[in-house]
Amino acid sequence: MIRIEDVHKSFGTIKALDGLSLEVPGGKVFGLIGPNGAGKTTTIRILAGLIRPDAGGVLLNGIGPDRPIETRRILGALIEQPGLYGKLTLVEYLSFFSHLYDLDPKQAQNRIQELCGLLDLDERSGERLQGFSLGMKQKVALARILLHDPPILLLDEPTAGLDPLITKKVRDRLLGGEDRGKKTILVSTHNLDEAARVCDEIAIIHKGKILEKGSWEELRRRHTSRGRVVIQFRELRETYGDLVEQADGLSKVMRDPHRNTVTYTAEDYASTNPGVIARLAAAGAEIVSVEAEGTSLEQAYLKLIGETEGEDKGAG
Repeated sequence: MIRIEDVHKSFGTIKALDGLSLEVPGGKVFGLIGPNGAGKTTTIRILAGLIRPDAGGVLLNGIGPDRPIETRRILGALIEQPGLYGKLTLVEYLSFFSHLYDLDPKQAQNRIQELCGLLDLDERSGERLQGFSLGMKQKVALARILLHDPPILLLDEPTAGLDPLITKKVRDRLLGGEDRGKKTILVSTHNLDEAARVCDEIAIIHKGKILEKGSWEELRRRHTSRGRVVIQFRELRETYGDLVEQADGLSKVMRDPHRNTVTYTAEDYASTNPGVIARLAAAGAEIVSVEAEGTSLEQAYLKLIGETEGEDKGAG
């Protein structure tokens, strides 16, 4: 389990995290979604023990940052732009870290071979890391954090710089298949499509705050029922428009006598539409069609981010 409680972190005048609280249940894949500068990397770095919060606390399987040796044994953290020891070869580098993780030499050798095969690094094992491309370095960093098979993974943009084939292999290995449910994984990304494929739950973060969180199914139900509704009548009477305007939970009601339509926006048209239609039918309205245009998760995400930007400008 990963627990973050009311964490604050500032860098000079920039507030990176502003009272962030989050809990990732054991065995779940959790997505931290947000634009660049939202606080994702700062969150990962605090959990990994690389920086300290100004206030608040974090726990990994009940272990706090005051127990770094125990934390190292249960954690694998992929940080954006990982620093590698360029003078070492790939095998030397991974062997060095296998010693830090107290792996048995034979176990370490088998594990290095396995991970090099997974990440298509076999042919580069004797080369120095300083000559590796960005994508190759990302593969090496992934291999390093998986060496000791930790129960908790922190992945900051894990597929950045990887080609599509390796991306799929990494996703299938880390976030699906046999390991699904065995590891607690926090993935930070700005890619909604990637999060949708792999995450059990997500939290949308912006300016160091959680704007919304829940399972994908919960977010779909919450957001896809928000949107615009168009009711077309055989004949649009003034009383029909009045009835719609009087209904609770609706906004932006517009009448179009040329098309015989009434259009409105509903926060939850799945629950409000039946009542609206029933009232219109009771008033004798002949309804030709009802069209509902729901909001996609991408649209909801952009709307949430935009609303936050607007609040900040208004406050200024």
